[in-house]
Amino acid sequence: MEREKFQIRFTDGSVMTNPVVVVLDDLHEERPGYYRAFWAQTPDDTRCCPVIGYASGGTHRTIRAVVEEVRRLYPDVKIYRNGRRIY
Repeated sequence: MEREKFQIRFTDGSVMTNPVVVVLDDLHEERPGYYRAFWAQTPDDTRCCPVIGYASGGTHRTIRAVVEEVRRLYPDVKIYRNGRRIY
């Protein structure tokens, strides 16, 4: 049985199909030194959107904490950091 395709749809009509998660530094001034998970089409894609919206949290002190949260919400997704798969 083929796995159902997971999609993220944007308001401009574009779609990410079976995206991966990339862990990036949280660049907001309120959270220097923290990390956040973003959806991306590929591990090195520059067009990303947050897995958890900024108003809902989703920022963590460690990469491990980001990975744990993503795995809890999306257990089958591939997770990358700096282009290397970490889970």
